[in-house]
Amino acid sequence: MSKPLIRQYQHHLLAVLILLSHHSLALESDKKEKVQWSADGDSTMRIEGTTRILEMSTNVRVTQGTLEILGDEAIFEYSVVTKEPNKVTVHGNPVQYQQQLDEDGNIVNGSSKTLSFYTDQIDGNTVLELVGDASIKSPDSTMNCSAITYIVDQDLIRDAAGPCVGALSSATN
Repeated sequence: MSKPLIRQYQHHLLAVLILLSHHSLALESDKKEKVQWSADGDSTMRIEGTTRILEMSTNVRVTQGTLEILGDEAIFEYSVVTKEPNKVTVHGNPVQYQQQLDEDGNIVNGSSKTLSFYTDQIDGNTVLELVGDASIKSPDSTMNCSAITYIVDQDLIRDAAGPCVGALSSATN
């Protein structure tokens, strides 16, 4: 692929990412809720340094307020000191994600082979990393890529690894 074509692709991707970032935000109240889980299979727990690791299998369901993640296996990493979750990683075929965006009931959903969920330590935003056949669909856009980093609090696709395809809905819908 020629350098001008690569630059043009990068400019188009940047334009799509800017358009995908709209003013609706995920429910702020979700962040105040506890992370909860359930699983039909076995679970194991161990401590590595200052991290407590909980692994579980079979029909895993992770929730935090309206955020819901469904998959086959999950790994929870908790701080031994603060007892707060550092990161949750869910694997599945595929992993399914859904969350209410706003008080109007608008929903965002996605899927991928692996999904990691954590709070960014710098800005406090909730981050979802979808890897492997990743897709995100909100009321005004759809995007499918190899990997997507999604900022829940801003309904913003921060990064995406190609190849990607997507669509934008008109604002009049």
